[in-house]
Amino acid sequence: MESDITIQPQELLYYNKRHQIIICTSCQYAIQPTALDRHLKEIHALHRHRRQPYTDYAARLPLKHPSELLGTRSSIILGEDEDFPVPGLPVISGLQCLDPGCGHLCVSVKRMQSHWKAEHHKSGCAALDWQSVPLQTFFRGNLLRYFTHPALSVVKLADSSPESPDHQIRAKHDAWESHADLAESDKSLLAHYLQSTHLSLANRHGNARLWQISVPRIAASNSFLRHGILALSAQHRLNTEQGQSTDRQRLMGAASEHHDTAMAAFQASIDAKPSSALECHGVIAFIHVYTLLYFSNYGKDSPSGIEDLFLADASRPDLGYLSPWLHYVRHGCHLVCGFWDTIGNGPLASLAASWEIPIMIEDERSSRIATILISALDHDCFDGYRISDQLQDVYVQATSELALAINAAQEFGSALTIWDAIRLWPLTLSLDFVNEVKKETPRSMILLACYCIILEKLGDAWFAEGLSTRLFSITCTKLNKGQRELLHEVTQRITSALR
Repeated sequence: MESDITIQPQELLYYNKRHQIIICTSCQYAIQPTALDRHLKEIHALHRHRRQPYTDYAARLPLKHPSELLGTRSSIILGEDEDFPVPGLPVISGLQCLDPGCGHLCVSVKRMQSHWKAEHHKSGCAALDWQSVPLQTFFRGNLLRYFTHPALSVVKLADSSPESPDHQIRAKHDAWESHADLAESDKSLLAHYLQSTHLSLANRHGNARLWQISVPRIAASNSFLRHGILALSAQHRLNTEQGQSTDRQRLMGAASEHHDTAMAAFQASIDAKPSSALECHGVIAFIHVYTLLYFSNYGKDSPSGIEDLFLADASRPDLGYLSPWLHYVRHGCHLVCGFWDTIGNGPLASLAASWEIPIMIEDERSSRIATILISALDHDCFDGYRISDQLQDVYVQATSELALAINAAQEFGSALTIWDAIRLWPLTLSLDFVNEVKKETPRSMILLACYCIILEKLGDAWFAEGLSTRLFSITCTKLNKGQRELLHEVTQRITSALR
């Protein structure tokens, strides 16, 4: 039976000028020039006279033979300047082999395990020997070849041998300088990041490779992420190295300059709305880098330290009075919504997972903590600070969530990460409660001070050094004597409940 398809040739057959192929928009794959007539006949059931307009349209286009596009490799290598994903082709959740120089791409664990046995003569291990990447393919059947963008790839496909650390650093210098000249001081900061800083960012999810390889590779074509990495490297050196005052002044200047340049470029990018997968990967990576920079600066009890209330910033009505780091974290998935699935299936998957709210189970200990906190809200020291029933509900919700968060953080123990600390409480707080923090109301200050119990567990990380101490100190300045005494009692009782 003949199809009743009436779509125009240029609508059914999308012409990709960059790759010189035609993609069937209905089937979502490329059609070989010599196979178009058969495709229209067998797949779309068009009689000869109905096929003619489509074949005439294709005949006028310069088209590549599949061999010109695919070459002889089992995986296709896109150029650094090419768009990904390719319009008209679906994005597939795939895997990439991490063996140096290999980079084999496939779409199932079973196929990857077969690859490891056949090519590397041993059984591979997930996360150690392969990693998730977003994939596409131009053709189906015998011509199926997967590809991803080099910046989203976790290994360098063209390599056949492992690189020395020095060679890796030179390669990153070259990649970055192809987009912007690097001063010698910036080369030094990049080298420090690749040798040291990235290791301090790895957590229990085993993502050191992500910070060492994937993020700098994405930054090569992304100015705000490049400057963010350089600012983070300078900040890391400031926090971990002892040096002459002149050296520290130079590093402080570099950190500040790169931070400001990064923020201006980042704001311009999100104002224009990121329009490519590569730019969106850069947005997600930068939100993480910016948050680390913010935390590090907040912990400094100095003129350069940040003076807002961590969650709220009264000077930012444009952000709903959220502190900038919290605004970007809370809205990150919306900034890249068109590419969220691509990011979640790619080399930054573990960063994207930071937006997943953990399931916190209420148990006897969390109930005890909730009772301590909720009873504190009705203490006599708040007699002059009456609140409406609606606000009472806001506080009870924030208090209940904080109790669950403190309990969950205790369960994480030493494995607690900065992203756990963010997901457990700030990420889900209502804007009504954040507004209370902005107004510096005593009850909100006490709850914020109790959140420091979680932040204190991050103290071993350089970017969290002094964070809980300074936030606790700032909140205490907003309380009167009786309220400070209540805070002291509450924190002691919670600490006792955690033992």
